Amino acid sequence: MAQKKESETLRQRRHAQEEFLKLKKMQHGELDAGPKPSEIAAPLTFSEKLKNIWYHDKFAISVIAIIIIAIILLCVQCATKTVYDATVVVFTHTITGEPNCDKMGEYLAPHCPDLNGDGEVNINVINCSINPNDKGDYSYTNRSKAQSLLAGDASALLFITDDDSYEYLMGLSKEIPLFEGEPLELGEDFYEFCKDASDFYETPTDLQISCRTIKGAAIEKYSKVDQYYAQAQAILEGLKNK
Repeated sequence: MAQKKESETLRQRRHAQEEFLKLKKMQHGELDAGPKPSEIAAPLTFSEKLKNIWYHDKFAISVIAIIIIAIILLCVQCATKTVYDATVVVFTHTITGEPNCDKMGEYLAPHCPDLNGDGEVNINVINCSINPNDKGDYSYTNRSKAQSLLAGDASALLFITDDDSYEYLMGLSKEIPLFEGEPLELGEDFYEFCKDASDFYETPTDLQISCRTIKGAAIEKYSKVDQYYAQAQAILEGLKNK
């Protein structure tokens, strides 16, 4: 027992000597004393951590937030975007307004098959009406838009025209007739339906609707052109039997 007590005393003495030597080295700068108690930072609170993260990473956080907002807006836009079943072009030599064109689409909708199967029929009526005597940007843009649709849009087979604009379009094709058959005149119920569409522009009078010729035309090679043609014929047939 006495020997054990003596060993414990020696151990404590050695420990005291080691601590004394360590203290001396610290005083002489030979050993790092570590931070002072006053220099040890207190644990950060949650709000302080958030402020610290924002201070160091605010640029990355801002970029990520912008990307997330853009994705959300894109998804909302896609979810609410109207999916059209048909395209009809209004090319008249009397300027008409967008509300008038929207009413024309509503008038034609009951005769149009639900091509996309969403349970409703929406017709995209593209306004290419012009004043033929106007050489300004508006008429030039709409004339170019109509020609672009003729050249490369297989879904735009139905054109609403007046006599003058019909003759103009027919003159664009030298090899085959641009439109097949005779144009179908739109009746009085059409004008009655569209008359209150706009307070600024009136619906042009003496309008007719025609279907483009696809046999031998450049658009014959486009996919779904037969489907669009059948759809256009269904609309014309519905108007004839109205």
